[in-house]
Amino acid sequence: GESASETCIREVMEETGLQVQVTRLIGVYTTPDMLIEYLDGNKVQPVSFSFEAEITGGELGLSDETIDFGWYTVAEIDTMDTLEHHLTRIYDAVANLTAAFFR
Repeated sequence: GESASETCIREVMEETGLQVQVTRLIGVYTTPDMLIEYLDGNKVQPVSFSFEAEITGGELGLSDETIDFGWYTVAEIDTMDTLEHHLTRIYDAVANLTAAFFR
């Protein structure tokens, strides 16, 4: 097993090629409005964590889970076709709140 922050570090490496150090928990997200239904009929309500992290090494690149990458301003992201729950997390991250929260 691994902790939530260890999962973040591993996932960032696998999907971007970047090594990171988690610097803070931004928030924990879950809602009954977002359910995942499996083929067998089971339904689950996911719980997601958003972290802020500092790049410590590696090289940004594509993986089998990505088709493009880049650094964007919030204004640029606002013009992109982005999932609403991803936008919420981006806005929360740039709000620079001092305490993590549950949403």
